[in-house]
Amino acid sequence: MLKRTLVLLILVLIQTGCYTSEETGFYKPVELSAQELRGWEQWKSEFLQLEDVNVGNGSLAAWGRKISANIEVRYASGDDRPIYRGPAIAYVGMRGSVFIHNGVTQNGIMSLEQQGIILGLNGMAVGGKRRMTVAPNLVCFEGAVGQSVSQGADPHTSCALVRYSQRIQGPVRVRKEKLIVEATLTDSCIPVFLDIVYLYSGEFRCRTTDLPRRDPAAPIWRIY
Repeated sequence: MLKRTLVLLILVLIQTGCYTSEETGFYKPVELSAQELRGWEQWKSEFLQLEDVNVGNGSLAAWGRKISANIEVRYASGDDRPIYRGPAIAYVGMRGSVFIHNGVTQNGIMSLEQQGIILGLNGMAVGGKRRMTVAPNLVCFEGAVGQSVSQGADPHTSCALVRYSQRIQGPVRVRKEKLIVEATLTDSCIPVFLDIVYLYSGEFRCRTTDLPRRDPAAPIWRIY
């Protein structure tokens, strides 16, 4: 009976169409031009204060990767109460479907929406811990590379720090103020997507990679 079921499943997959994609098609990382790269590095150096408490030895949080971290976020104004403490996830520098940008489905995982925190995680190695201070310019900022940082969200309004997964209600709100973030990188990998027409479309595994490698002589604000 099991053998017959497997045969039928294979026939269905052949008929409907089945393929995997890794850094291809809709899910290929968006390539940064030299100007865009300089822009990101300028923002990272000007609006982030970064300190590596512990340098990890695993895969780097880099462009075109799915990155996961445990983060604790507070206001720099002296309020000791954390805005958020727990796991967070982001797909960095990837084009494609809503799944890539918003489709965090793991229960209890938060989807990062803060460019400042994402920039601060860039260049960390899995197992590493980093303390970052995010200037208000990169808090609630929703602009694109090449735009002026001053064109960010209204400083008198609140915005989402992280967005809950679809299984949990409501976002965490944050004021446009300086943030202190403690982050431990837990994973960085290349997502691999399975597409079975009419049946399933989404990520089914994430491949680890040794590239890019961290340059110990490079400044901490380098973009990888």
